[in-house]
Amino acid sequence: MNGTNSLRVATFNIRYDSMGGGSPALNVNETINTNIFKGEAPWYVRRRKLAEAILFHKIDIIGLQEVLVNQVQDLKVLLGEDWEWIGVGRDDGKDKGEFVPIFYRNKRVKLLESKNIWLSKTPDLPGSIGWDAILPRIVTQARFQDLLTNLKFWWFNTHFDNEGRIAREESARLIIKNSHHLLKSDSEILILTGDLNCEEKEEPYQLLTGKKYIEKSLKTDELFCDSRYEITRPHATSFGYSNTFTGFSPNVKPNRIDFILINDNVLLKNKSVKVLNHGVMPNRYDDELFISDHRPVIADLLFL
Repeated sequence: MNGTNSLRVATFNIRYDSMGGGSPALNVNETINTNIFKGEAPWYVRRRKLAEAILFHKIDIIGLQEVLVNQVQDLKVLLGEDWEWIGVGRDDGKDKGEFVPIFYRNKRVKLLESKNIWLSKTPDLPGSIGWDAILPRIVTQARFQDLLTNLKFWWFNTHFDNEGRIAREESARLIIKNSHHLLKSDSEILILTGDLNCEEKEEPYQLLTGKKYIEKSLKTDELFCDSRYEITRPHATSFGYSNTFTGFSPNVKPNRIDFILINDNVLLKNKSVKVLNHGVMPNRYDDELFISDHRPVIADLLFL
């Protein structure tokens, strides 16, 4: 259970609509036999269950990855009037290519401002490709106000390149630089969600977290903490799975590449945020339908 005033946050790579052709129109009375699909199912089969997972877990705000415009439109309908979203397509800054949108419950948080940057040497140029990346990669940046506590916070949502090692490292550096530019005081909150396409042992994660989880005595400021390791309840550990990427086949090697990070000043220095819970939830149930090739990652945050 999340605390009364806690904010339930999440990150989820939903797998793009890889089979093309868009989505059939949503029909409230439609029934789909999900048992006939092995491996990756079409988006129109996955979309209802994926939206229901977000609603069932009572998420307040979530960063999504690999979302095409038709998927954004479907989720807006399926999640309902209490939900709004921000984001742009990475190819043109409008509606082409994948989005990394932030969906949020408008009864819990209020959007104050937002923009998108490209993970490249020209971050304000739509469609720009950085370093050795094979595709444009973006960050959706937004500032929100929590309507329960009135506290304001920043949220970055991103998806690092899957091929470019240098691009992933430089993307981490660019996010750190951008966070330093935006945060005006030690008390400002920044939540970073995303599919970083790297594991904990790799350099992008280590850059973002300042190696604090491998060098226990190392003190860092103005970097990030991993919510998985910062749960404040006594004897608490992350719930559920460890790996966040599963693929659509048992032959795929699973790993942990999806993260909810929080700037360490508010967790370690002034302790204005507490992590109450962290968990990695299922992406497959009794009907054996994969709603995505990633699992959703959830955390409960308490703003003090």
